[in-house]
Amino acid sequence: MNTKRITFVTAMGLLTMLTLGASIWVWLFLVGPNSITRLNVIPSDNMLVLLIVGLSVYLCGGELWGLGIARMMNADIKSMVSACAISWVATGFLGATVLGLSLGLVFLFGSKLPDCCHAYHYYFLSIFVPVIGIATAINAYVVTGKLGFHELKKTTGLYAGIAGALGFLVVGLILLYGLGWEVGKPVPGKYEMLLLMEFCNLGAAFAGGTAIGWVLAKSKVDEH
Repeated sequence: MNTKRITFVTAMGLLTMLTLGASIWVWLFLVGPNSITRLNVIPSDNMLVLLIVGLSVYLCGGELWGLGIARMMNADIKSMVSACAISWVATGFLGATVLGLSLGLVFLFGSKLPDCCHAYHYYFLSIFVPVIGIATAINAYVVTGKLGFHELKKTTGLYAGIAGALGFLVVGLILLYGLGWEVGKPVPGKYEMLLLMEFCNLGAAFAGGTAIGWVLAKSKVDEH
């Protein structure tokens, strides 16, 4: 792979990581004390309010991601921005739903999880790794099709989904075995699950974005 393609692949990964990471952080900043920032910008415990805020943030994040991809690929900005925004909102809703359900199950059945062997951390990973993989695959599929590479949609979705899931998993395991950070145990000064989720999502976003760039660069990106 030549320098031009390496630069493109890396840029795609960084673009995805920065836009997703910023979106998650802004959402956590806005929704109150149960966040990384522990601020009370929007003091509401209403789940509908928090969901609307989250989807609005993801709408803006998806637009920025689409704008970046359109610039990199010399594609139509308006259609790419709208497609990415809708895709991010849909997958953001999926993630928010899974987060709510998983937390609900913890409250209901948490006492049955063993208080050893990093049970809560592995529960967290087992829930989110496949969800992140599916969300990444959907976004990759949408972007590739919108760029006109219809023959690459399934391939890109597959590779990006696997990469995103592995990226989330690898970061989650590094945090556990490298830093001793795990869901269910306090991280000093922070809310551990949301903080860990942010780091894991950064890994997933970079891996998934890089996979998208790799497939496009390996195929027809030089034609654009």
